[in-house]
Amino acid sequence: MTGILPGPAGPASTTAGPAEPALVDRANLLADIRSTLAATGGALLHGPAGIGKTALLDALARESHAAGEPVLRSSPTAAEADLPHLALIDLLGETLPALAEELPSHLRQALECALLHRAPQPGTPTDPLAVRVAVLETLRRLAARGPVLVLLDDTQWLDEASRQVIAFAARRLTDRRVRFAVTERTEHADTAPTMGALCPPAARDLPVGPLGERGTGALLRERLGLRLSGLTLSRVHAVSGGNPYYALELGRSLAAGGSDAALATDPARPLDVPHRLRALVSARLTELPDSARAALTVLAAARPGTALPATVTEPLAAARRHRIIRQTPFGTPQFGHPLIAEVVLADATPAALRDAHRLLAALTADPVEQVRHQALAAEHPDPHLASRLTRAADTALTRGAPGTAAELLRHAAHHTPDPDTAGRRLLAAARNAAAAGLPDLARACAETLLGAPAADLRVHARLLLTRLLGPDHPDAEILLTAAADDTGGHPALTAAVHQERAVRALHRGDRTEGFAELETAEKYADHADNPDLLVELLALRAPITLLTDPAHGLALLERGCRLAAGRPPTAAAVLCREGLAVAALRSGDTPRALAEVETLRAEIDAAGRTEDLANVLYIAASVYERAGRCTEAYDAGRAAHDLRERIEPTPGPARVLGGAAELNGGTAERAAHLLDSAIRAAEDDHDHEWLAYAHGLRGRAALLLGHLPTAVHHLTHCQLLLRRMQFTDPSLFLVDADLAEARALSGHPADAAATLADARDRATRLGRDVVLLGLHRAEAHLTALTDPRRAADTLRSLLPAAHPYPLELARAHLALGTLERRARRRAAARTAFQDAHARYTAAGCLPWVRHTENALASLDALEADPTPTQQQILGLVRSGATNREIAATLHLSVKAVEANLTRLFRQYGVRGRTELAKWDG
Repeated sequence: MTGILPGPAGPASTTAGPAEPALVDRANLLADIRSTLAATGGALLHGPAGIGKTALLDALARESHAAGEPVLRSSPTAAEADLPHLALIDLLGETLPALAEELPSHLRQALECALLHRAPQPGTPTDPLAVRVAVLETLRRLAARGPVLVLLDDTQWLDEASRQVIAFAARRLTDRRVRFAVTERTEHADTAPTMGALCPPAARDLPVGPLGERGTGALLRERLGLRLSGLTLSRVHAVSGGNPYYALELGRSLAAGGSDAALATDPARPLDVPHRLRALVSARLTELPDSARAALTVLAAARPGTALPATVTEPLAAARRHRIIRQTPFGTPQFGHPLIAEVVLADATPAALRDAHRLLAALTADPVEQVRHQALAAEHPDPHLASRLTRAADTALTRGAPGTAAELLRHAAHHTPDPDTAGRRLLAAARNAAAAGLPDLARACAETLLGAPAADLRVHARLLLTRLLGPDHPDAEILLTAAADDTGGHPALTAAVHQERAVRALHRGDRTEGFAELETAEKYADHADNPDLLVELLALRAPITLLTDPAHGLALLERGCRLAAGRPPTAAAVLCREGLAVAALRSGDTPRALAEVETLRAEIDAAGRTEDLANVLYIAASVYERAGRCTEAYDAGRAAHDLRERIEPTPGPARVLGGAAELNGGTAERAAHLLDSAIRAAEDDHDHEWLAYAHGLRGRAALLLGHLPTAVHHLTHCQLLLRRMQFTDPSLFLVDADLAEARALSGHPADAAATLADARDRATRLGRDVVLLGLHRAEAHLTALTDPRRAADTLRSLLPAAHPYPLELARAHLALGTLERRARRRAAARTAFQDAHARYTAAGCLPWVRHTENALASLDALEADPTPTQQQILGLVRSGATNREIAATLHLSVKAVEANLTRLFRQYGVRGRTELAKWDG
C-alpha cells in the first residue's frame, strides 16, 4: 500500500455466510491442532464451558469429511455418564456391520454385544478384554483403508466402560493412521486436564483460551449481525471474558433490548445479563451474607489491583469458599469470572454502589481516579465537583488518555448547573471520545447537544455526528442541512459546514463540487479568527494539490504544520504531518518519510488518540513497505486493520489494510481472501477510493498466484477508479507497471504499450522518476514477447545499484531472471533469481520470497529439449488447435496433452498457451 492520505469510510455491508458457521479468531489454534494430530496422532483440547472446544471439533470433522476420510464421533452428556459403552455405540455402531466379517468371531460377538447389536448368551458375561481387543482391531482395519479421525467431545462425562476401552486402544495406535481429538471441560484454560489417556502416548495438551476483543467483535458480527464498537464492544468482551458462548448470549440480550445505546450514554452501567447466564452464578450469590455481598460490590466497582482494606477483604472469605472469587498470584482477590462482577453490580442498590465508590475514593491517591469515584458517589449535581472533574480531564489528556478525559467531562457536564458551560463540557467529551476511538460514547454525547441553547454547540454536534456516520450515510445530508440553518451566517461555523460538504464530495470523487465547497469554506475562514479551522482546510486541500502540483502541495502542508505548531493536537494537524511523510515518499525521499511517520506515530500513540493512530498506522505501513521493511509494514498494517475494525462503522478499509499486510508478511492466498471481501464491502459502500486500493492489491495477489487474467481484471479496475477520482500521480499507487506487465504476459501487447506510454507521460510531467524502474521492468516483459535476449540485456543495463523503493529493485531482478530463463540463459537466470531472493529475504517480504524460491526451483525442472511429441504439440498450439483437437490429431488422451503442455510451460518459463504460442524458440 502507499500513500494517498486515508479517506473516511461508509456504512457496513453484509454478505451471506456459509451454511456451517466459520470459526472466528481460531485459525492459529486450528493449525496447531492439525499439526499436532499429524505429528503425534492425538490432541487433548481443554478449557471452560462455552469456550469453543466443540466448534473446533466441528471444523476438524468438516475437513475430514471434505477429504473423504471417516470420522468417528461421540459427544456424551452428564445424564449419560452411567450408561456403559454408550460412547462405543456412538463411535462404531454404524461402522461395525461393514467390518464385522473381518473380525474373528469371538471378537465380533463380544463387540456386537457391547454395542447392543445382539443379545449376550444367557448366563455368559461379555469378556472386557475381548471388547477392548475388538475395538482395537476394528480401528486398525478402518485405518488400513485410509486415515481415521476419532472425535471425543466433553469427555468429563464419558462412561467409564468406554473410557477404559478407548484408552486401551489409544495406547496401542501409535502410527498416526488413527488420530484422536479429545475435549475436556476444565474450570480454566490453565487447569490441568485429566483425560490424556484417551489419546496416544505422544499426544499434546492444547488449552483453548478466550477470544481477543477483535475476535469477540467478529463473532457477534458473523453470528448475530451485531456490529459493536468502542466501549460497548470492550464491555461485552470484558464481561464475557472472551468466552464465545457468553459473548453471544450477551450480544443477543443487547440486540433484543437495545441497551447498547444506553451503555454508550453511561459506560459505567452494568450489562443486562440474560437469565441463562445469570443462573450460572445467582444461586451462589444468594447464599452469601450481607457483609460479603457488600464487599463484593466494592471489589466489582474497583479498578483491578486496587489495594482493599481488611473491612472489605475479610468478608470476602465466604465468597472464596463458594468459589466466587480467587486469589491472584499477587495475593489480591479477583472474581472467578468477569460475568460474576457484572451480576454483582447489576444487583447492587444505588445506595450500595454510592457507598462502594465513596470508599474507593477515600482509598486512592490518584487525583483522576479519586474524582471519578467521587462523581459516581455523588447524589446531587455539584459545581465544585464539576470543576475538579474538568481539571482531572486535563490531567488525563496530558497522560495520553482521551477516553478517560471523555468520561470525566461527561460527569462534569452532569454536575454543571449552567446549561452553556455544561454543553461545552459535553462537546469536549464527545470530541475526546471520538479521538479515543469510542464512537458510541461520542455519538451519545453529541446527540444530547442537539437541543442545546447555543447554536454553535448544535452545529458542532451535528458536524461530529455527520463524521461518525461515515461518508455515504443517508442521514448525513439531513444533519448538514440542519447545521447550515443553525450557523446564522457566523463565518467559522459556515466555513466548517462547507468544509464537511467538501470532504464528502471529494470522497465521492466529485472534484468539481468538492473544490467549490472548499473555496467557499476558505472564503468564510478568512473572516474567522480560528487557526485550527485554517489547518483543517489546508489538510483537506493539500493532499489533492499534491496529485497535480507536488511542490505547491508540499508548501500547503508545511504551512499547515507551522500553524498547528504549539497548539493542542487535532486530527487536521495530524493529517498535515502525515501528508509530509506521503509527499517525501512519493518523491523517493524514503529516509525523510520514515523519520516523519515514526516521530508522528510515537507522539500519537503517547497521546492515546486512537482514531488518529489508525490513520498513522496506515501511512506507516505504506512507508515501511516502500522502504523495503516488510516485517514492520506487516505489523503496522495488522495493527491498523485491528484498530479500524474496532472503531469504524464499515469493514472495507480494515480488510484492505489486512490484505496489504498479508502481501508483506503473510500469504498471497490470505491476501486474496481478505481483498475479495474488501471489494464486496467497498462496492456496497460506494467507497471508490478504498475500492480502487482493494482492486490494486488484489491484482498484485493474482500476479503472485500466477493468475494473469484475474490480475488484469483487478489492476484495470484499480486504474480506472483512480482516474475517475483524478488520482493521476503514478507514485500514489504503483499500479501502472503491474498492469502493463500483466497485459503483456496475458497476450495484450498493444494495451500494455498504451499503459506504459501514459504512465511515462505522467511520471515526466510530475517529476516522478522514482516509478521509472517499474516501468522499465514492465517494458522488458513486453519486449520479451518478440526478443527475450534483447529484453534481458536492456533491463540489466537499466538496473541501478540501489533504489529508494528496494522492493522495486528486487522485482526488477526477478523479472530479469524470468527474461533470462526465456532466453535460455540458465546461469544468468539463476543469478538474477538469487539476487531477487536475497533482496526479498533482506526486506522480510515473505510472499515474494516464496515466489522467487519457486522460480529457482523451476530452473531445475527445465529439460534440454522438447521431445518429438512435444514439438508436434507446440506446432499445433501455434496453429490455434485446442487440447481436444491436438489429442485427436496425435492419437493421445486429453490428459496426456495437458501433461505435456505443463512440461512445456515449465520448460520455457511461460504461464499459459498464449505465451507458449508466441515463444520463438
